[in-house]
Amino acid sequence: MTTRKSGGKTSKGKPTLKLLKLKMSRRGGGMTVQEAGRLGGLIGGRKGGLAVKRERGVAFYQEIGKLGGERVLALIAAGRKATSKQRARGARR
Repeated sequence: MTTRKSGGKTSKGKPTLKLLKLKMSRRGGGMTVQEAGRLGGLIGGRKGGLAVKRERGVAFYQEIGKLGGERVLALIAAGRKATSKQRARGARR
């Protein structure tokens, strides 16, 4: 005899009606994180990096990586500039 609950799926892995219902959380606003995670793949299709890679291609990741790297370099340069100004002010006093 088992007391384990099924995760809202049948033995064949298909979602049951219980899984597809939008249940309100205990606090009465929206759905829980767990419910949103379960429904995300069912409502909007497959989520995650593989879906984006298939949809937008490798060039998309290369572009955002380049932009992110440029932003990091700009932040490092701004930090060095601020530090050097602070040191120059401290030396005068």
